[in-house]
Amino acid sequence: MPASETQGGPPPDDHTDAEPPPPLPEQSDFADAVLAAMPDPVFVFGPQNTLAWGNPPLRQAVGHSAAALRGKSLPELFGKGDAAAVEQALDAVRAGRDTATAEVALLPREGPPRPCTFTARPLSGDVGPPNCVVGIARMAPLSTAQDETLRLERDRLAALYTGLPSPVVHYEVQGGVAIARGANVAFEEAFGVSRSEVVGHDLDALLAPDERLSQAETLTRRAVEEGSVQAEVIRETNEGRRHFRLNSVLFSDSETPEGYAIYTDITEQKEREQTLRDEQAALRSMYRITADQNAPFDDKVRRLIELGCTYLDLPYGFLTRISDGTQHILQATGDHPLLQPGKSCPLSESYCRTTVEQETLLAVQDAAAAGWTGDPAHEKFGLRTYIGSQILVDGTLYGTLCFAASDARPTAFTERERTFVELMSRWASYELEHRRATEQLERQNERLDNFAGLVAHDLRNPLNVAKGRLELVEDTEDLSHLSAIDRALARMDEIIEDLLAITWGGQKLSNEDLEYCDLASLIASCWERVDVPEAGLVADDPPRVRADANRLQRLLENLFRNAIEHGGEDVTLRIGALDDGFFVEDDGPGIPSDQQEEVLKAGYSSDEEGTGLGLSIVKTIVDAHGWSLALTEGRDGGARFEVTGAEVDRE
Repeated sequence: MPASETQGGPPPDDHTDAEPPPPLPEQSDFADAVLAAMPDPVFVFGPQNTLAWGNPPLRQAVGHSAAALRGKSLPELFGKGDAAAVEQALDAVRAGRDTATAEVALLPREGPPRPCTFTARPLSGDVGPPNCVVGIARMAPLSTAQDETLRLERDRLAALYTGLPSPVVHYEVQGGVAIARGANVAFEEAFGVSRSEVVGHDLDALLAPDERLSQAETLTRRAVEEGSVQAEVIRETNEGRRHFRLNSVLFSDSETPEGYAIYTDITEQKEREQTLRDEQAALRSMYRITADQNAPFDDKVRRLIELGCTYLDLPYGFLTRISDGTQHILQATGDHPLLQPGKSCPLSESYCRTTVEQETLLAVQDAAAAGWTGDPAHEKFGLRTYIGSQILVDGTLYGTLCFAASDARPTAFTERERTFVELMSRWASYELEHRRATEQLERQNERLDNFAGLVAHDLRNPLNVAKGRLELVEDTEDLSHLSAIDRALARMDEIIEDLLAITWGGQKLSNEDLEYCDLASLIASCWERVDVPEAGLVADDPPRVRADANRLQRLLENLFRNAIEHGGEDVTLRIGALDDGFFVEDDGPGIPSDQQEEVLKAGYSSDEEGTGLGLSIVKTIVDAHGWSLALTEGRDGGARFEVTGAEVDRE
């Protein structure tokens, strides 16, 4: 007998003194572990025959991640033809059979169908929800032809990604990290790294900025879970940070899934989108500024100039008024010492001289490169960047709206930026025209008020005289009063004629209303109507003037009468030519300098019997032609009226 028996000890296989075996895991955990370890694809179908779980071999066979597989229907896994056979096997097991089989084919995400023998078995015990069924697919081995087909597909895919113009990297996922296995030429060129520097490295850590690593890791995890991912990312390149559209696709779901990441550079697209957003924001701001009815014009211009500087990214902006060959700065922003409100310079020394010479705006990206070196404007202001547009008021040059910088601009002005400046210039033109029209309307209303006063005052006196004398004639039958009545009526006629003259004389004239008038003939005709033999007239080669003949004649008549009324019947008048008009002067007592502006206003008269409309009519007719009227002292001390701004013909 064995010694153990003789000694009364336990039998040798009792292992009383050995370590107890480890406890078995919980039943559900144990079942999951066993199913996951099986080499064949394993399915767990729910009551509706949709996939509830699949093991790694199944995911590898069909090329989907666990998340992508979950919930797939039978036609998605086996195709419509084989789905019915699988469904019959599942129903047979649910009806009580131990097993049911079907010869079917799995549908991988890529490549030909994979033939297999599908076996359905019930889930025993309390594991899982009711009516769940386990399926096992025993895969037929790949034929030589199929293996060659897969090899060719891999070769084609490698050739395709190698030749793509977009950066592409081949990677595998190890522990949730994308490790590069290869890259195409476009990838090396875009990111400035060689293939040897890429292979084996963490792709996201290599390309993504530090603050975006968490996003990169999230994208890798999504690719593992979902099989593919599309996102917009920022990556470091040899040109700095660039925007890319990333398309990442996994082609296997083994322990080390592998896939391809394609980077499409969308930096220019993002820049265009940002430019469009900036432009829309600037246009909205421009609308809000210009539509503010409570803000004064100067405040709107200041805000617009500041907006333009921000939109164009230029430090200086200014509004100018150009007159008599001089540029005056009205509004400005920025610290340039010569571009401040109140500053002025000859137009010949400014960039604006070129702006006003051409119909479109002037845009200069780099004045030095554009040949402005040595130009008076460049020498005086030192501006290398400039963009400016004309401001026209009623078709006549008013000034310019400009933006500038002392440094050259890195890029040329875009069409949108040029349009933005033109829009602001046109608004300024419209606003100034509106202001001028408003001022003219106010002046017209003032003249109407004057007319009403004149009608009420000047017409009432002769009318009362006529009525009183007429009553005397009726009472006394004394006809000697008729001469006084006639004088009163004549006075009323004269006043009415003056009122009509100042009314229609102020109406604007178009080019169709004008013609070249022989000033000498008009002077002779007007002098005949004066009929003052003692007065003298000297005409120094008067020019032909483009004007409305009737109004020009009325202008001359009023100047002649004014000279005789104030200089006496022996006054001498002289008429001569100017470069762009003519003058009328006399040798009378003249007009004091402190009264020269007043005498041109309606209703002003030094004669109690006068209407005060004579010189006002002259000013009105001059304005209607678009001319200018100046009152100075004549060569003999009398009054001299100069009409300028007219078109003259000396031939």
